[in-house]
Amino acid sequence: MTPPVLAVHGWGFDAGFWMPVLERLPDFRGDCVDMGFYGAPKRPKVPRPLVLAHSMGLAWALANIPRPWAGLLAVNAFPRFTRSPTFVDGVPPRLVERMLTRFDEAPQQVTADFLGRCGIDSPDTSAIAPEPLKQSLAWLGQCDERTALRMLPCPVQALAGTNDPIVPQAMSLASYAPETLVLVEGAGHLLPLTHPDWVASQVRLFAARLEA
Repeated sequence: MTPPVLAVHGWGFDAGFWMPVLERLPDFRGDCVDMGFYGAPKRPKVPRPLVLAHSMGLAWALANIPRPWAGLLAVNAFPRFTRSPTFVDGVPPRLVERMLTRFDEAPQQVTADFLGRCGIDSPDTSAIAPEPLKQSLAWLGQCDERTALRMLPCPVQALAGTNDPIVPQAMSLASYAPETLVLVEGAGHLLPLTHPDWVASQVRLFAARLEA
């Protein structure tokens, strides 16, 4: 039996981010996490889920979703974001620090600028909830769930773009075992939005492996 899906969005998005993929999987059961960046948070409890995690959603899932999991499909995602002596392929910490410095005075603009860099045209951030976004941004700057990912006792599959402006290819290569990573030539940071048919097909293939 196909395991239930639990989909987790990244920073600046909401539960609706995964809908283009989930609409293509009508026979799958499951639910979506909402971190509350645009309204009330939602933290559904899904037993032994197949976790779909985008961007920061992977680190968040590793830190917050109880085990066991049936499997993990990570998309444009990472267990650690910022550079450190043991993670030289992370982004410079100053990038997150600059966002935090500006956030109190211009939370809507900071969020819109980030979504624009992700590839969202004319993002609407008028309804954001600044405090959850700020707290998650601060956590993003220091989180490190690499050990949790390595210790995860379930199958892992990762999808990434070679032209991702948020998660560079080198970061993806440094984050996953080579046999678990599929790189999409020329793709950016929003595979579930730009390649929903393909991502849905990858979910199906991965779920079939879990059932075998």
